[in-house]
Amino acid sequence: MSLGRILRHVVVYGLLVVGAVAFSFPFLWMASTSVKVDRELYSEGIQLIPLTPVPRGRSPYVDDRYYPKPQEPLADERLAEFARLARATGFEIPPEVDGGAAEEQIARGLYKKLAQRIPKEVWSGSDAGRLRAAAAQEITRQAVQEVFGNVYRRFTLGKILVRSQELEEEELGRRLPGLPEPAPISARLENLTPGVASLAEREEKKARFAVVGYDFGQGGKAVLSRTFELGFEAARLQRIRLSLQPDDTWHEVWLTVERNGKRYESERGLVLANYQPVTATWQEPGPDDHSTKIKTWILLNEVPGAKSDAAGPRQVKLTFELRRVTPSGAWANKLALNYIRTTDAMPLWRYIRVSLFLVGANILLAIFSSSLVAYAFARLNWPGRDFCFVLMLSGMMVPAQVTMIPHFLIWKNLGAYDTLSPLWLGSAFGSAFFIFLMRQTLLGIPRDLEDAARIDGCGFFRIYWHIMLPLVGPSLAAIAIFTFMGCWNDFMGPLIYLADQRLYPLAFGLYAFSVQVGSNNILTMAASLIMTVPVIIIFFFAQKYFIQGITMSGMKG
Repeated sequence: MSLGRILRHVVVYGLLVVGAVAFSFPFLWMASTSVKVDRELYSEGIQLIPLTPVPRGRSPYVDDRYYPKPQEPLADERLAEFARLARATGFEIPPEVDGGAAEEQIARGLYKKLAQRIPKEVWSGSDAGRLRAAAAQEITRQAVQEVFGNVYRRFTLGKILVRSQELEEEELGRRLPGLPEPAPISARLENLTPGVASLAEREEKKARFAVVGYDFGQGGKAVLSRTFELGFEAARLQRIRLSLQPDDTWHEVWLTVERNGKRYESERGLVLANYQPVTATWQEPGPDDHSTKIKTWILLNEVPGAKSDAAGPRQVKLTFELRRVTPSGAWANKLALNYIRTTDAMPLWRYIRVSLFLVGANILLAIFSSSLVAYAFARLNWPGRDFCFVLMLSGMMVPAQVTMIPHFLIWKNLGAYDTLSPLWLGSAFGSAFFIFLMRQTLLGIPRDLEDAARIDGCGFFRIYWHIMLPLVGPSLAAIAIFTFMGCWNDFMGPLIYLADQRLYPLAFGLYAFSVQVGSNNILTMAASLIMTVPVIIIFFFAQKYFIQGITMSGMKG
């Protein structure tokens, strides 16, 4: 092989690789974004790979990844000076965190803040004294406290609220024997693992909470528990809500509820992702689980045969377990988090079932009706055949937008509005494009096969079913793929004919979902990936039949 030919192959295959990477980048970005947390989406620059979750062994702690180290020539000298000025403000670093790491992050945070606030000529100038004076004016105790608040991570617990089936709501532990009212948050749960966990009372901005300090070097889980007296019958308990602030460690909180001699455990763990305050909700299975509501709760399932310590008619025992996860477990939690949030925010499986039904019905009807009509046009002789074929082809020239309103009026007058019938029953009448495709394929099949079958006593329909269909498999596969793509991605049809959200297919349900979650880009990416993956998989495995069905012109000779 000559050198020129080798270079030509290298250039061609290089361009193919570059093109493949360029065209696959949007899909890779969507897949990557679907497993990111909210703060990653709005970070500086383009970051394709998500941040690695770090399951810290101790908390509270300082997030040493929040402020990256500046790479400017004088960065080290300025960081040291800013750290000194921060100490001079009198701000005290909490003793439960690493002081060195806290000082480093405070200096980096001040560096980033001052680079935006100090005039450029002062920041970039060579007069160190002038910069020091400008920095001393900007670095106040409040500024240092603000920067430290950005990197200080802690797991906190707030009020525990319960609600009955009659919507009676009360705060658990507000009155405890021997304690003033309201009782401290840190006293409302008993620490059953003193060597692993601790509870410290805090009050900030008139809000009271308990900081949960833990050290998993002393054990694999921290347990907090207490038995409470309810103001209503425990049998009528419907919902439990806990205000908390995660510490971004990706560990899991599991809840066990005991009442009336029965024990209930949470269906899944609450992942301590991010660090914004949230309200966690748990409740037993009920009608709301099968509705189209956004599910903001974690189910509590009864443990068969388990005994309970809370046997009184108004007693309920809550046990919160903070379980440590490994680095691989942290990655598993991060990869699954947004998809769990997506399934909670919309009835995903209902949408998928509707889409699968529509896809299956449309494919079967399109294949049968189009191939049968194409067989009549290609293999049977009847008066007006060619005229009817030309008339059918002329229908392909009419834009779908022209017939949209007449179709809607027809289905509405038939009583099919707000049903699935208009989205699948129309395939029973065939498609002009599919009929044309099948006719051209059937015309290439030799007459000898049909004559031999007729001599053996086969009728028209038997010839069609046993002779013709097996010979046009690739074309049928192409029709199936086209129909799947059109039905799976159909948005306009459900928009016109459906009003009941329970009947939405996935494509239209995704639009309703994006409205419900307030255009949350990360959850929208996760839902879009769920919708896109089946299309890619089917096309990947069926591309051979798709290409054959489009290009083949029948058997020869």
